[in-house]
Amino acid sequence: MADEEASDAAPAAGGSSKKMMMLGLVGVLLLGGGGGAAWFFMGGEKEEGEKHAKAEHEEEHSEEPGPVMELEPFLLNLADRDELRFLKVSIKLELDRPEEKTDYTNKVPAIRDVLLVLLSSKESQILRTTNGKRRIREEIMTRVNGVMNKGKVANVFFTDFIIQ
Repeated sequence: MADEEASDAAPAAGGSSKKMMMLGLVGVLLLGGGGGAAWFFMGGEKEEGEKHAKAEHEEEHSEEPGPVMELEPFLLNLADRDELRFLKVSIKLELDRPEEKTDYTNKVPAIRDVLLVLLSSKESQILRTTNGKRRIREEIMTRVNGVMNKGKVANVFFTDFIIQ
């Protein structure tokens, strides 16, 4: 009789554990499926938004060089105290976007004024060195970008640079 009770209890316990296992497996599948669906739908929107933002960013700041605008040559006195020295320099400015999307054309007189003041304040000894030219290039970019409201200068090129 004890054997009959043991054999009756075993199937009941086995069936109960199978039910619990099945319920647990179904619960895990439901949670995993719901989480996967949420990730898919939310992640898809995020990726689409990121693609749109990336396309706009690439449109604004493409890897291609921007338009290069040439300023009329500058002929000016340098700030040397010992002798009278002149600088003749031709400068080209690379813009970060098409000219139509900048206020460059309206700002040319202000840009020339800023550059005349900057260049005439320099001494020939500084401008003769490569490091001096690099520094003046950076100063030009900073000053011109300070004048412009729409668009910026991405690069500065010297096409003539004569000190006499």
